Amino acid sequence: MNSKSVLEKIYCLAKEEFGKEGHDAQVVELLGQYLELQPEHNFNQKHRHGWMLFGDALLGIGRAKEALPILMTAFEKAPEQSRGHVASRIARLLEAHISPRQAKKWHKAATDFCGSREGWPWVFRGANYAALGEFKKAITCYETAIKIDRACDQAEAWLNMGYCYRALREYDNALFCFRQTLTADSKNRAAKVALRALKEMRATLGELEKILPNAS
Repeated sequence: MNSKSVLEKIYCLAKEEFGKEGHDAQVVELLGQYLELQPEHNFNQKHRHGWMLFGDALLGIGRAKEALPILMTAFEKAPEQSRGHVASRIARLLEAHISPRQAKKWHKAATDFCGSREGWPWVFRGANYAALGEFKKAITCYETAIKIDRACDQAEAWLNMGYCYRALREYDNALFCFRQTLTADSKNRAAKVALRALKEMRATLGELEKILPNAS
């Protein structure tokens, strides 16, 4: 068997193993061997998605520091239509393991490359803004995700937008968003909890407003 056949076999096996629960270590082992066998210490053009698989598998076994440069390489080598996905992965890695502020530019890259094709990068970018306390910018991102109108993104966008309005003390808007979440996903437990808590809080605040003038 020649070296090309061996590389093809390793890559195909790693791709098959990727995504199976508890198999990230095997993927790392396989793709690590691939890189050792490839003379240019690289994935060939046909297998360039291997950088993404390798980075994700490293992340899956808790080796985030090693995953970051691998995913950076994946971004450089990815075709333009795939770069948004890789950028979003880098952003989420930075957010979880380094800092939300450093993730900011990668979330922007993700939405720049994905544009209006997919809503989820806008949801992640909104969450990043929210983590930084930039709630109005976060709301704009969630509104963009909702306009893209992909069912899989709707409930999450409405829910997170409700949290932002609640943080801004715009309670009527927050209530509307939580209700819209349930319209998109009637079983959404987080929205039910948020809606109930917000109603209880508003009732308490209403009682407080009655008491405070008399107390003064």
